[in-house]
Amino acid sequence: MVWRSTSEEYNPRCTVLTVKHSEGSVMVWGCFSRSGVGNLCFIDNIMDRFCYREILQKNLLQSAMKLGLTRSLVFQHDNDPKHTAKIVKDWLKGKKIEVLKWPASSPDMNPIEHMWDELERRMKKHHPSNKEELKQALLQE
Repeated sequence: MVWRSTSEEYNPRCTVLTVKHSEGSVMVWGCFSRSGVGNLCFIDNIMDRFCYREILQKNLLQSAMKLGLTRSLVFQHDNDPKHTAKIVKDWLKGKKIEVLKWPASSPDMNPIEHMWDELERRMKKHHPSNKEELKQALLQE
């Protein structure tokens, strides 16, 4: 996002250079708590309810242990259909993981959106030229 007045519309000081790569993009899942950041998982498949459950199986409890949240884990994700799918709800219930209830369509209330924004700001100092370099920079940050 760029903040500027109308008189600065095309001023180079008010624009941000972006580079598009034909290789595509990198999709990630991540989590954090007040204790720090958990795992960052790179997603190579189509993100559906099965993929999401697998990501949680491989990363959520491991991240909780890493962050010292083994006793009182309250998990928050948004109301995306894959997040609220029965197989995901059943898995979370089976692991006795409490899910925070919150209103749909309120991304500004979801702290992860602010974390992604901060990560994007930090990534501006990196200039990856391929997906592997991008993944390494994301892991570094």
